[in-house]
Amino acid sequence: MTELNQKVEQYDLREHVVFLGRRNDIPDLLKMIDILIIPSAFEGIPLAGLAAAAGVPVIACDAAGAEEFIRMSRDGVTFAEDDVDSAADAVGKILEGKEQYKKAGIEFASQMSNREYSTKIEQIFKSIE
Repeated sequence: MTELNQKVEQYDLREHVVFLGRRNDIPDLLKMIDILIIPSAFEGIPLAGLAAAAGVPVIACDAAGAEEFIRMSRDGVTFAEDDVDSAADAVGKILEGKEQYKKAGIEFASQMSNREYSTKIEQIFKSIE
């Protein structure tokens, strides 16, 4: 997290970026944000789903199934684990197409039942094998 804080300082983004840590009020927070960044390499699928449903574009580390979720929902961009420059590039991509990503997330959430989601995830993993 120190490296991320340093980048925020370096680019003078203190008024635009907040690292909140662990929270229990995610649905309420999603109503207030423009982009969700999930830097964790070992969590994020449930949060990405909530963000998609809320129409919030997602930027996530390409680990723990997040890449597959984003590929399926088309509501965001992934970045390489431990690569701050890749994460910064992902932010740029989202900002360039923010409305497109928001629309894709809302559409995905409205069309996706749990059963359909499970089937699509299974298909993606089978295609990787």
